[in-house]
Amino acid sequence: MSVRHDFNQREVFDDPYPTVPCRHCFREAPPDTAFVKLRIDNTATAFQLEARPSPIHRFGIFAGQEIPANVRVIEYAGERIGYREAERRCERPYLYLFWVAPGRLIDGAVGGSGAEFINHSCAPNVVVDIADGRVYFVSLREIVAGEELLLDYRVRADKDDAPPMPCRCGAVSCRGFLNAP
Repeated sequence: MSVRHDFNQREVFDDPYPTVPCRHCFREAPPDTAFVKLRIDNTATAFQLEARPSPIHRFGIFAGQEIPANVRVIEYAGERIGYREAERRCERPYLYLFWVAPGRLIDGAVGGSGAEFINHSCAPNVVVDIADGRVYFVSLREIVAGEELLLDYRVRADKDDAPPMPCRCGAVSCRGFLNAP
């Protein structure tokens, strides 16, 4: 990841990956990293979390304090939409869609809590807990301050001709692709 400075001498991080596949329809989308709002909704978490550039992909969520095992870390929030709207939104450069139930998704890009920036890893430290239509990320183990929160996306290829989605997690147990069987 390269770093440069803007006219106010703030660091600007260039995304090393020029395109990203849409997780819903597997089309390539152009990059758009210039105006990403990195924020954590403090009402969605009881822990100090930080959004910042990630070595895995674009931006990530990092623990600002120690997080014990088996606790809800953050709620995945956003606009609730159906399949038709999700398909329409596949035209956007980056998607933050979370499948909750058949026909029901949450779009973290609209009113999200910050949890939409949690990256994939084949060796995750959080898992999903869906309760009463709400999505929570729960710690699998103790997470130390400064550690990135990571979730196994478990992407399914709904289409036989879906291109492989390379995994960049770097874990020893990496499967190589997000949509690997």
